Amino acid sequence: MIDFLQYLLDGLATGSVYALIAVGYSMVFGVLQLVNFAHSELFMLGAYLVMLLFAQGAPIWAAVLLAGCGVGAFAVLMEKFAYRPLRSSGRLAPLITAVGISIFLQNLVQALFSPNPQAYPFHLPDGILEFGEDILVRQRDILIFILAVVLTLGLEAFVRYTKPGKGIRAVAIHPQAARIVGVPYNRIVSLTFFIGAVMAVVAGALQGAATNQIWPYMGVSSGLKAFAAAVLGGIGVLPGALVGGLALGIVESLLVGYDLSTFKDGAAFLILILVLLVRPQGLLGKKVLVKV
Repeated sequence: MIDFLQYLLDGLATGSVYALIAVGYSMVFGVLQLVNFAHSELFMLGAYLVMLLFAQGAPIWAAVLLAGCGVGAFAVLMEKFAYRPLRSSGRLAPLITAVGISIFLQNLVQALFSPNPQAYPFHLPDGILEFGEDILVRQRDILIFILAVVLTLGLEAFVRYTKPGKGIRAVAIHPQAARIVGVPYNRIVSLTFFIGAVMAVVAGALQGAATNQIWPYMGVSSGLKAFAAAVLGGIGVLPGALVGGLALGIVESLLVGYDLSTFKDGAAFLILILVLLVRPQGLLGKKVLVKV
Protein backbone atom coordinates (compact mmCIF):
# COMPACT_ATOMS: atom_id res chain seq x y z
CA MET A 1 0.00 0.00 0.00
CA ILE A 2 2.88 2.36 0.83
CA ASP A 3 4.44 1.72 -2.57
CA PHE A 4 1.14 2.45 -4.29
CA LEU A 5 0.80 5.80 -2.51
CA GLN A 6 4.39 6.67 -3.38
CA TYR A 7 3.86 5.92 -7.07
CA LEU A 8 0.61 7.88 -7.03
CA LEU A 9 2.33 10.97 -5.61
CA ASP A 10 5.24 10.62 -8.04
CA GLY A 11 2.81 10.69 -10.97
CA LEU A 12 1.20 13.98 -9.99
CA ALA A 13 4.06 16.16 -11.27
CA THR A 14 4.21 14.48 -14.68
CA GLY A 15 0.43 14.57 -14.90
CA SER A 16 0.41 18.26 -14.01
CA VAL A 17 2.62 19.10 -17.01
CA TYR A 18 0.32 17.05 -19.25
CA ALA A 19 -2.64 18.95 -17.81
CA LEU A 20 -1.18 22.38 -18.60
CA ILE A 21 -0.56 21.36 -22.21
CA ALA A 22 -3.99 19.72 -22.43
CA VAL A 23 -5.68 22.99 -21.45
CA GLY A 24 -4.52 24.53 -24.74
CA TYR A 25 -5.86 21.60 -26.74
CA SER A 26 -9.19 21.85 -24.93
CA MET A 27 -9.59 25.60 -25.40
CA VAL A 28 -8.82 25.60 -29.12
CA PHE A 29 -10.97 22.55 -29.78
CA GLY A 30 -13.83 24.01 -27.77
CA VAL A 31 -13.84 27.19 -29.87
CA LEU A 32 -12.87 25.97 -33.36
CA GLN A 33 -13.41 22.20 -33.19
CA LEU A 34 -9.76 21.97 -34.30
CA VAL A 35 -7.09 19.63 -32.93
CA ASN A 36 -4.11 21.98 -33.05
CA PHE A 37 -1.22 19.52 -33.21
CA ALA A 38 1.20 22.45 -33.49
CA HIS A 39 0.31 23.25 -29.88
CA SER A 40 2.88 20.73 -28.63
CA GLU A 41 5.61 22.71 -30.39
CA LEU A 42 4.52 25.86 -28.55
CA PHE A 43 5.34 23.89 -25.40
CA MET A 44 8.82 23.21 -26.81
CA LEU A 45 9.31 26.80 -28.05
CA GLY A 46 8.36 28.12 -24.64
CA ALA A 47 10.98 25.98 -22.93
CA TYR A 48 13.70 27.24 -25.31
CA LEU A 49 12.67 30.89 -25.07
CA VAL A 50 12.59 30.80 -21.26
CA MET A 51 16.07 29.26 -21.35
CA LEU A 52 17.41 32.04 -23.58
CA LEU A 53 15.86 34.85 -21.53
CA PHE A 54 17.01 33.38 -18.22
CA ALA A 55 20.54 32.92 -19.60
CA GLN A 56 20.52 36.63 -20.54
CA GLY A 57 19.95 37.57 -16.92
CA ALA A 58 16.17 37.89 -16.71
CA PRO A 59 14.59 36.67 -13.45
CA ILE A 60 12.72 33.43 -13.95
CA TRP A 61 9.32 35.08 -13.48
CA ALA A 62 10.18 37.70 -16.10
CA ALA A 63 11.58 35.05 -18.45
CA VAL A 64 8.36 33.05 -18.24
CA LEU A 65 6.22 36.18 -18.64
CA LEU A 66 8.13 37.45 -21.68
CA ALA A 67 8.29 33.98 -23.23
CA GLY A 68 4.55 33.57 -22.68
CA CYS A 69 3.85 36.85 -24.43
CA GLY A 70 6.22 36.02 -27.29
CA VAL A 71 4.93 32.51 -27.92
CA GLY A 72 1.37 33.72 -27.39
CA ALA A 73 1.86 36.37 -30.08
CA PHE A 74 3.27 33.70 -32.39
CA ALA A 75 0.20 31.53 -31.73
CA VAL A 76 -2.09 34.44 -32.61
CA LEU A 77 -0.22 35.02 -35.88
CA MET A 78 -0.30 31.29 -36.61
CA GLU A 79 -4.08 31.27 -36.23
CA LYS A 80 -4.52 34.43 -38.30
CA PHE A 81 -2.38 33.45 -41.28
CA ALA A 82 -2.46 29.63 -41.25
CA TYR A 83 -5.81 28.56 -39.80
CA ARG A 84 -8.20 31.44 -40.39
CA PRO A 85 -8.07 31.24 -44.22
CA LEU A 86 -8.96 27.53 -43.98
CA ARG A 87 -12.06 27.82 -41.80
CA SER A 88 -14.39 27.14 -44.71
CA SER A 89 -12.27 24.28 -46.05
CA GLY A 90 -13.53 21.57 -43.72
CA ARG A 91 -11.61 20.01 -40.85
CA LEU A 92 -8.95 18.08 -42.76
CA ALA A 93 -7.11 21.07 -44.25
CA PRO A 94 -6.46 22.83 -40.89
CA LEU A 95 -5.43 19.50 -39.35
CA ILE A 96 -2.85 18.89 -42.10
CA THR A 97 -1.67 22.49 -41.73
CA ALA A 98 -1.19 21.99 -37.99
CA VAL A 99 0.95 18.91 -38.59
CA GLY A 100 2.99 20.84 -41.17
CA ILE A 101 3.60 23.74 -38.76
CA SER A 102 4.60 21.26 -36.07
CA ILE A 103 7.22 19.61 -38.29
CA PHE A 104 8.51 23.00 -39.48
CA LEU A 105 9.01 24.25 -35.90
CA GLN A 106 10.77 21.06 -34.85
CA ASN A 107 13.26 21.37 -37.69
CA LEU A 108 13.68 25.13 -37.22
CA VAL A 109 14.65 24.73 -33.55
CA GLN A 110 16.88 21.81 -34.44
CA ALA A 111 18.71 23.97 -37.02
CA LEU A 112 19.08 26.88 -34.58
CA PHE A 113 20.11 24.98 -31.45
CA SER A 114 21.23 21.50 -32.67
CA PRO A 115 19.27 18.26 -32.26
CA ASN A 116 21.08 17.39 -29.04
CA PRO A 117 19.50 17.99 -25.62
CA GLN A 118 20.33 21.32 -24.01
CA ALA A 119 21.08 21.67 -20.31
CA TYR A 120 18.43 23.81 -18.65
CA PRO A 121 19.86 26.73 -16.63
CA PHE A 122 16.99 26.95 -14.15
CA HIS A 123 16.24 24.23 -11.61
CA LEU A 124 13.33 23.68 -9.28
CA PRO A 125 13.92 22.98 -5.56
CA ASP A 126 15.47 19.55 -5.04
CA GLY A 127 14.48 19.12 -1.41
CA ILE A 128 12.50 16.09 -0.25
CA LEU A 129 9.67 16.11 2.26
CA GLU A 130 8.99 13.01 4.32
CA PHE A 131 5.45 11.95 5.27
CA GLY A 132 5.33 9.20 7.83
CA GLU A 133 8.22 6.78 7.62
CA ASP A 134 8.22 5.64 4.02
CA ILE A 135 6.53 8.24 1.78
CA LEU A 136 8.87 10.80 0.21
CA VAL A 137 7.72 13.74 -1.92
CA ARG A 138 10.02 16.07 -3.84
CA GLN A 139 9.42 19.78 -3.32
CA ARG A 140 9.47 20.37 -7.08
CA ASP A 141 6.64 17.88 -7.56
CA ILE A 142 4.51 19.76 -5.02
CA LEU A 143 5.30 23.07 -6.73
CA ILE A 144 4.42 21.77 -10.19
CA PHE A 145 1.16 20.26 -8.93
CA ILE A 146 0.11 23.45 -7.11
CA LEU A 147 0.90 25.62 -10.15
CA ALA A 148 -1.11 23.33 -12.45
CA VAL A 149 -4.14 23.33 -10.16
CA VAL A 150 -4.05 27.09 -9.51
CA LEU A 151 -3.57 28.01 -13.18
CA THR A 152 -6.26 25.63 -14.43
CA LEU A 153 -8.84 26.66 -11.85
CA GLY A 154 -7.92 30.32 -12.32
CA LEU A 155 -8.44 29.97 -16.05
CA GLU A 156 -11.77 28.24 -15.45
CA ALA A 157 -12.83 31.18 -13.25
CA PHE A 158 -11.69 33.59 -15.98
CA VAL A 159 -13.80 31.78 -18.58
CA ARG A 160 -16.85 31.69 -16.34
CA TYR A 161 -16.91 35.12 -14.73
CA THR A 162 -15.15 37.65 -16.98
CA LYS A 163 -16.50 39.32 -20.11
CA PRO A 164 -13.80 37.91 -22.44
CA GLY A 165 -14.29 34.50 -20.82
CA LYS A 166 -18.01 34.61 -21.43
CA GLY A 167 -17.22 35.49 -25.04
CA ILE A 168 -15.10 32.34 -25.28
CA ARG A 169 -17.96 30.28 -23.87
CA ALA A 170 -20.44 31.87 -26.25
CA VAL A 171 -18.30 31.14 -29.29
CA ALA A 172 -17.73 27.57 -28.09
CA ILE A 173 -21.48 26.96 -27.60
CA HIS A 174 -22.78 28.55 -30.80
CA PRO A 175 -20.42 30.58 -33.05
CA GLN A 176 -23.13 31.94 -35.35
CA ALA A 177 -25.36 33.10 -32.50
CA ALA A 178 -22.35 34.69 -30.77
CA ARG A 179 -21.60 36.72 -33.88
CA ILE A 180 -25.21 37.84 -34.20
CA VAL A 181 -25.26 39.25 -30.66
CA GLY A 182 -22.01 41.13 -31.22
CA VAL A 183 -19.30 38.87 -29.82
CA PRO A 184 -16.02 39.73 -31.64
CA TYR A 185 -15.44 36.26 -33.05
CA ASN A 186 -11.92 36.67 -34.47
CA ARG A 187 -10.71 38.50 -31.37
CA ILE A 188 -12.05 35.72 -29.14
CA VAL A 189 -10.35 33.04 -31.24
CA SER A 190 -7.06 34.95 -31.05
CA LEU A 191 -7.43 35.27 -27.27
CA THR A 192 -8.03 31.54 -27.01
CA PHE A 193 -4.85 30.74 -28.92
CA PHE A 194 -2.90 33.24 -26.82
CA ILE A 195 -4.05 31.80 -23.49
CA GLY A 196 -3.41 28.23 -24.60
CA ALA A 197 0.12 29.18 -25.71
CA VAL A 198 0.88 30.85 -22.37
CA MET A 199 -0.15 27.68 -20.52
CA ALA A 200 2.08 25.65 -22.84
CA VAL A 201 5.04 27.95 -22.10
CA VAL A 202 4.58 27.44 -18.35
CA ALA A 203 4.45 23.69 -18.92
CA GLY A 204 7.61 23.80 -21.05
CA ALA A 205 9.52 25.77 -18.42
CA LEU A 206 8.41 23.38 -15.68
CA GLN A 207 9.33 20.36 -17.76
CA GLY A 208 12.79 21.74 -18.51
CA ALA A 209 13.42 22.72 -14.90
CA ALA A 210 12.24 19.33 -13.61
CA THR A 211 14.25 17.17 -16.03
CA ASN A 212 17.18 19.63 -16.40
CA GLN A 213 17.17 19.34 -20.20
CA ILE A 214 15.17 20.24 -23.30
CA TRP A 215 15.38 19.10 -26.93
CA PRO A 216 13.65 19.96 -30.24
CA TYR A 217 11.35 16.93 -30.18
CA MET A 218 10.29 17.17 -26.55
CA GLY A 219 6.82 18.24 -27.64
CA VAL A 220 6.09 15.15 -29.69
CA SER A 221 5.59 12.62 -26.90
CA SER A 222 4.33 15.06 -24.26
CA GLY A 223 1.97 16.73 -26.74
CA LEU A 224 0.37 13.49 -27.87
CA LYS A 225 -0.04 12.36 -24.27
CA ALA A 226 -1.54 15.72 -23.35
CA PHE A 227 -4.02 15.35 -26.21
CA ALA A 228 -4.96 11.91 -24.84
CA ALA A 229 -5.36 13.53 -21.41
CA ALA A 230 -7.66 16.21 -22.87
CA VAL A 231 -9.84 13.55 -24.49
CA LEU A 232 -9.85 11.48 -21.29
CA GLY A 233 -11.03 14.40 -19.17
CA GLY A 234 -13.43 15.70 -21.80
CA ILE A 235 -11.92 17.85 -24.53
CA GLY A 236 -13.28 21.38 -24.32
CA VAL A 237 -13.67 21.12 -20.52
CA LEU A 238 -10.84 22.83 -18.62
CA PRO A 239 -11.16 20.92 -15.32
CA GLY A 240 -11.34 17.80 -17.46
CA ALA A 241 -7.88 18.60 -18.85
CA LEU A 242 -6.55 18.74 -15.30
CA VAL A 243 -8.24 15.48 -14.28
CA GLY A 244 -7.14 13.71 -17.46
CA GLY A 245 -3.55 14.90 -17.15
CA LEU A 246 -3.25 13.85 -13.51
CA ALA A 247 -4.85 10.48 -14.22
CA LEU A 248 -2.48 9.80 -17.11
CA GLY A 249 0.57 10.81 -15.06
CA ILE A 250 -0.47 8.49 -12.24
CA VAL A 251 -1.01 5.59 -14.64
CA GLU A 252 2.48 6.07 -16.10
CA SER A 253 4.02 6.24 -12.64
CA LEU A 254 2.26 3.04 -11.56
CA LEU A 255 3.46 1.20 -14.67
CA VAL A 256 7.06 2.26 -14.02
CA GLY A 257 6.80 1.45 -10.33
CA TYR A 258 5.50 -2.07 -10.96
CA ASP A 259 8.18 -2.87 -13.57
CA LEU A 260 5.93 -2.32 -16.58
CA SER A 261 7.79 0.67 -17.96
CA THR A 262 7.83 -0.93 -21.43
CA PHE A 263 4.13 -0.08 -21.69
CA LYS A 264 4.41 3.44 -20.26
CA ASP A 265 4.37 5.34 -23.54
CA GLY A 266 1.63 3.19 -25.01
CA ALA A 267 -0.65 3.58 -21.99
CA ALA A 268 -1.85 7.03 -23.09
CA PHE A 269 -2.99 5.77 -26.46
CA LEU A 270 -4.62 2.65 -25.05
CA ILE A 271 -6.56 4.89 -22.66
CA LEU A 272 -7.46 7.17 -25.57
CA ILE A 273 -8.88 4.24 -27.56
CA LEU A 274 -10.86 2.92 -24.59
CA VAL A 275 -12.31 6.35 -23.81
CA LEU A 276 -13.38 6.87 -27.41
CA LEU A 277 -15.07 3.46 -27.42
CA VAL A 278 -16.75 3.60 -24.01
CA ARG A 279 -17.26 7.29 -23.20
CA PRO A 280 -16.38 9.53 -26.17
CA GLN A 281 -17.31 12.71 -24.29
CA GLY A 282 -14.65 12.01 -21.63
CA LEU A 283 -14.89 11.81 -17.85
CA LEU A 284 -16.26 15.34 -17.30
CA GLY A 285 -17.75 15.98 -20.73
CA LYS A 286 -21.44 15.94 -21.52
CA LYS A 287 -23.25 14.24 -24.32
CA VAL A 288 -24.34 16.60 -27.05
CA LEU A 289 -27.52 15.83 -28.99
CA VAL A 290 -27.35 16.84 -32.62
CA LYS A 291 -30.62 17.42 -34.51
CA VAL A 292 -30.65 16.03 -38.03
